[in-house]
Amino acid sequence: MAADTEKREMISIEEALAIIKTGIPAPVEQEYAVEEAFGKILAEDIHAPESSPRFTNSAMDGYGVRWEDVHGAEPDMPVTLDIVGESRAGTPFHGTVGKGEAVRISTGAMLATWCDTVIPVEDTEELSDRVRILAAKKQGQHVRCEGEEFREGDLLLPRGTKIAAPQAALLAAVGITRVKAYRQCEVAVLVTGSELVAAGETIAEHQIRDSNMIMLKAAIEESGGRITRCVRVADEEPATIEAIGQTRADIIVCTGGVSVGRHDHVKNGAEANGFAPLFWKIRQKPGKPLYLARKGTTLLFGLPGNPVSAFMCFAHYVRPVITVMNGLPFGWPTVSGEAGEAITNRGSRTNMIRVQLAWLHNGGYCITHVEKQGSHMLTSLSGADGYVIVEPGQTLKKGERADVYRYDFRRDPVEGSMFEVQGLRFKPQSAGLEEETNGVHGSCLHQ
Repeated sequence: MAADTEKREMISIEEALAIIKTGIPAPVEQEYAVEEAFGKILAEDIHAPESSPRFTNSAMDGYGVRWEDVHGAEPDMPVTLDIVGESRAGTPFHGTVGKGEAVRISTGAMLATWCDTVIPVEDTEELSDRVRILAAKKQGQHVRCEGEEFREGDLLLPRGTKIAAPQAALLAAVGITRVKAYRQCEVAVLVTGSELVAAGETIAEHQIRDSNMIMLKAAIEESGGRITRCVRVADEEPATIEAIGQTRADIIVCTGGVSVGRHDHVKNGAEANGFAPLFWKIRQKPGKPLYLARKGTTLLFGLPGNPVSAFMCFAHYVRPVITVMNGLPFGWPTVSGEAGEAITNRGSRTNMIRVQLAWLHNGGYCITHVEKQGSHMLTSLSGADGYVIVEPGQTLKKGERADVYRYDFRRDPVEGSMFEVQGLRFKPQSAGLEEETNGVHGSCLHQ
């Protein structure tokens, strides 16, 4: 009876995602100097305040000429022109170029009036105040025309664009110094557990080194969030209530303390601070005891204490919320690939199976599982490129296509970079995922 009650209390991954999506606060727009907007998402369309190039200029060092004067010039039939001035970058030639005349010109310098062609230095011979044109291939050669890249009023950067180095350069090039962008989602991390000590501290035999704090800090920053607070909290209800009450952020991420033990206080601590619970427990593995509550515009996620469970819940549920609050659509980085072995979920809960990807010579990704899948085994994350979602009783057959939810902390596996993929063959074996064990089998072997 207790098992049936728990099953009814649990919700599916799809139900959890639907609840999360309806509760995400709207992203916050702010105005930033371009130098402060790096990594942020534009909250407005940017239209060109001027054309590019702003004026017609030369793409080469050489001579500005009139095509009618040089048409047909060849090494054995050169054309000789009088040099009447020079146009340098930043110092234009203000006169006009008449018949039989030329001006020296530098790359990027303004083209003089009546010039329509640039002859590069290598196709000329200079003779004191005259220049001999040895070749003229076509009219308009090496000329950058005003507005050829874009015109005033054209859309330069649409709303939703991430400001990186190229975008910042483009804004500066047209004189834009301030933009509206979405404020980075602010995230706080509360790691619960009286048994936890920091990595550099002396550890007793009954204690555990805390890996969740550094893991979540890195994951939040990789997701585009800004960390506002990170603290460890003892497994005591007053301490948990106080820690939650003192935390201000868009998202509070707690790890541990969300199960049914006598020393699990996150749910009570959240509700004592006015948070309204939205759900608790998802029919998934790993990460069943996932808790979500909301107070005003703040979301509180209670993640399991096991590091793999905590990370998987963060990757699938918290990360997309950070993405939305940063101004981008809800979603995950995914790639499609073919299973290199059969992977079966024989459990009663949806399983997020950690996998590796190999890029094959014939193109496309091959998916193989990570051997050890325990929720306490960090190697199942550090040795993985992402995860596939397999329903209870479902088998991902060898050769079947599936979506892999990617982790960002691994390089894209390309040919030869992570696996020696030449001559791979895949030995078909059953990959059994038991409810109470992590017995996954199957291998990707060299010929």
